[in-house]
Amino acid sequence: MKANKMWALGAMISALVLAPGQPARAGDLSNAVLTCYVDTFALDVPEAFTCFSTWKPGAALNPTGAYFQVAGLGAGNYSYAWLDVETNLVPAGCGNQSACRKSISTETRNDGEATLRVTITDLDTGASKNAQATAFYNDGYN
Repeated sequence: MKANKMWALGAMISALVLAPGQPARAGDLSNAVLTCYVDTFALDVPEAFTCFSTWKPGAALNPTGAYFQVAGLGAGNYSYAWLDVETNLVPAGCGNQSACRKSISTETRNDGEATLRVTITDLDTGASKNAQATAFYNDGYN
């Protein structure tokens, strides 16, 4: 029981330490960023702007998915327009939603990089902001 209380206290302290200084406000796009992670068998954590992952046999699939998501927005009414920067096309399946998945392969299978940009528009004010992130998937086979 004491261990559970200590774990809960540690989790609460961690949450307070990691909390941003300014809370997101509705209609405020200034804190909006694009996060990403490359899906492996590890506990993958989204990173803002750039994310890295390494393929090793038995540790991840190749190809796998690169996941992109808008973070830092308060409650509000937003639209999302996605663009694959490498192809200058809208990624398949990435409609008007705050998250997008793109297939990614290591450089041994053709590329190892995915860059997406999203235009976020506040539908109540008309304000908009572009956010971009790049996912890298490297070959770690030895």
